[in-house]
Amino acid sequence: MRKLSALLVLALLVGGCQASGELIGRTISISGEATLSDPQASLEMSDLAAGKDRILLNFWGSWCVPCRDEIPLLAAYAASAAPQATVVGVLYRDAAGPAAEAAEQLGATWENLVDADGTIAGQIPVNAAPLTLLLNASGEVLDYQVGPFASLEEIDAFVSGK
Repeated sequence: MRKLSALLVLALLVGGCQASGELIGRTISISGEATLSDPQASLEMSDLAAGKDRILLNFWGSWCVPCRDEIPLLAAYAASAAPQATVVGVLYRDAAGPAAEAAEQLGATWENLVDADGTIAGQIPVNAAPLTLLLNASGEVLDYQVGPFASLEEIDAFVSGK
């Protein structure tokens, strides 16, 4: 029985690794999404790039301590002289009210999509926050990071592919 349990756990771990590797190259669809700043908005993927070739799509929640720690770094990146990517947030398992308070408090001034029905997160699938995807302007996943960034240099290296 123990061997069977160990094999099952190993299969789940290996299967999970393979599934996450399949994320690279997948195209994420964003269509008709409201934002924290404008619940009536209807944003499309083309609206998010804001003239840049890359998008940092960050899944976060106001309840998530590592997310809250990471937001000031993302804010500093977004405010830097020449960021190579547009930062876009996606609320993960969070309500608009607490998220709007956290965004204002922590400096998340970029567009934050309200994924109330889980349509965006379900395409990944997101299993934990924070999760950041590096997308091209068409929504293709170029890279991803599970967990928070620790420094501006780490964000720069992630976006530039170094």
